[in-house]
Amino acid sequence: MVQTGLRDSNRRVLLASFIVGAFALGTSENVVAGILPDIARGIHVSEGSAGLLVTAYAGTVMVAGPFMTMFLDGIRAKRLLIGSIAVYLAGSILAAVSTTFVEALVARVLTGLVHTTVLVIFMTTAMRLSPPEKQASAAATITLGLSVATVLGVPIGVFLGQHVGWQAAFALVAVLSAISLTAVVVTFPAEAEPPVRAAGGRLRSLRGLGRPQVVFGVVTTALTGMAALTVVTYVAPFLTDGAGLDPSLIVWVMLAYGVGCILGNTIGGRLANQRLIRAMAITVTATLVVLAALSLKPGNAVASVVLMVLVGLAYFSTFPALNTWIAKNSEDVSPNLALAVNSSAFNVGIALAGWAGSAYLNSGNPVERLPLLALPPAVVASLVAWLLFAAYGRTRATKPGTADPEALVGEPTRSA
Repeated sequence: MVQTGLRDSNRRVLLASFIVGAFALGTSENVVAGILPDIARGIHVSEGSAGLLVTAYAGTVMVAGPFMTMFLDGIRAKRLLIGSIAVYLAGSILAAVSTTFVEALVARVLTGLVHTTVLVIFMTTAMRLSPPEKQASAAATITLGLSVATVLGVPIGVFLGQHVGWQAAFALVAVLSAISLTAVVVTFPAEAEPPVRAAGGRLRSLRGLGRPQVVFGVVTTALTGMAALTVVTYVAPFLTDGAGLDPSLIVWVMLAYGVGCILGNTIGGRLANQRLIRAMAITVTATLVVLAALSLKPGNAVASVVLMVLVGLAYFSTFPALNTWIAKNSEDVSPNLALAVNSSAFNVGIALAGWAGSAYLNSGNPVERLPLLALPPAVVASLVAWLLFAAYGRTRATKPGTADPEALVGEPTRSA
């Protein structure tokens, strides 16, 4: 649905503010790893203790995200988004002025609490403001902000952290959050009617999460994330120790990987605009194919670098279809809650990837064979995606929650 009463210029500014906001969140989420030694020195703790700031943020996002979204669901989108970005801005400012571990930890928990809510509202509102045939691309614009943060935001944050001070990286996030907040306040359309809550309230929203389309979509997200991140998490040792790449080239590989992520996100959005569930099955399978190819070329530096870039392209191409599928099949209950759960599933996949890769390498297994570990979850994810295609790819809707997934995406619920 295209929001009535919103000028095209205001719509463009609003969507741009969503991208800026997603860029800020992506930078904040990932920059700590690059400036960890600087943070440790600045707040007078060990690097191991400073690493808990990463755990605190990710853990808060994964656990608190769905609960916060469910608790706040039903509040008008504009009011909820303004409040959530304001909390994120406050947490970013606190991080930028922190001088102790406790202050930095509180800042990370505070921002982690609203991370999912902000992203979910960005995504569902972007879809609601776009015509049906472009809603998957609209969802992709939000993950585009996260992708660009990987390519530009994190390196800029690391540069600031190393040359100005680690707090400067969070000051950058605060400035970007403030820009996004200002644009939302000025351009977000007024909503005269009260928010719509599905009959049965939160209980019905929770039941909606049990729909096979949503359950298996979330499972696909977690498994695909686990598969891709099993390799990406350990990309440095995989390329240097496993493929013999010069360590000085890793930064350029990651830059190319980030560009691949951006291209994949854009391509995935366009594919999902046309045939949603087919795009989901194809992109998830493409991720499996690239990971399988990576496992066939152990020790080859050139092939490994090229295929790592393709991993980023294939994996990020899954995001628009998976997110739109989840939103579409929960549109009559709560797409906000369903997308929040999907976001947590993504973080579960990351956690499992880190654990599985660590256990594999600590057992003395060769790092060049790491992609083999990624194949089982990738195979299962592809099978689930094609089972969804077989079950729903040619079915016409007869009731809410069973909308034709091969048709263009319909209108998200007003609670978004």
